[in-house]
This record gives sequence, C-alpha cells and structure tokens, in this order.
Amino acid sequence: MTKSEAAGGLCDWVKNIAIYYDVFTNVAPKQALAEQAAIDLDVANTKKAEMEAEVAELNAALKVLQDKFQEVMDDKNAAEAEAAKCASKLDMANRLIAALGSESVRWANAIVELDASINRIIGDVLLASAFVSYVGPFNKKFRQKIVDEKFLPFFKTNNIPMSPEADPLLILTSPA
Repeated sequence: MTKSEAAGGLCDWVKNIAIYYDVFTNVAPKQALAEQAAIDLDVANTKKAEMEAEVAELNAALKVLQDKFQEVMDDKNAAEAEAAKCASKLDMANRLIAALGSESVRWANAIVELDASINRIIGDVLLASAFVSYVGPFNKKFRQKIVDEKFLPFFKTNNIPMSPEADPLLILTSPA
C-alpha cells in the first residue's frame, strides 16, 4: 500500500489544526485572564499610589501633632518641676518660720531693750568718751572717784539719759 502524500499533508494539517484548537481554547482564556490581571494590577498600583500619598500626608500630619504634643508635654513637665520646686521652697519656708517662731519672744524682748537703749546711748557714749579722754591715764581709785563725784552728778543734773549701771568699763568692753 502506498501512501498518498497529499492525504498525508492533509492529515498533518488536520492534526495541527486540532492541536492549534486545543492550544487556542486552552490559552485564550488564560490570555484573557492575564489581560484582566494586568488591568487589575494597574488599578491596584494606582490605588496603592493614592494610598501611599494619603499615608504620607497622614504621617506628616501625625508628625506635626507629635511635635506639638512633645512641646506641650515638655511645658507640662517644666511646670510640674517648677511646682515641685516651689512646693519644696514653701515647705522649707514653713519649717523655717516654725523654727523661728520660738524666737519671736526673744526678738520682741530684744526690740524693747534696743528701743530703750536708743534713748540711753547718748549718755553712755558721752560717759565712755569722757572716761577715755580725761581719766584714762589715772589709776583705778582716782578714775572711780572722778566718775562718781564729777561725771555722774553732772549727767544727773543736766538730765542726760544714760544706763542705770553707768559704768564706762561695761560700756566699752564685753565679757569676752
């Protein structure tokens, strides 16, 4: 039996058409899906770019708000630190006032004494300066006699105010 070359070519053509049909029916839906996927990808990329722009805008707004928040928190912390410092000072001042409160009686007595001594200071200074100027070089017995018989009677007759003890050594010196 001999083969016909024309029939063989026709058979090859039919086989190739059948294969093409199988490939086309298999590939065409996949090509359509690929084209739809490309369109969907473009839409998704566009939406992604819009979202990234919106996220960048929101991040910039968030940064501004965080900066303002940090500034306000720094101010708050500084105010709290200042309040704590003032409270500490107030506490120390109250403790000092309480500690010095017991001194008020002594201070009141000292004010009364100083008020009274202001009036007598003129006579005391005059007696001490007269003592130093006029009787300093003499001995104790003679100095005492001059003070008792001359200076003190002169002060009393001229109503010069002075301390009741009227001792020039007590006026000029201290126990130390």
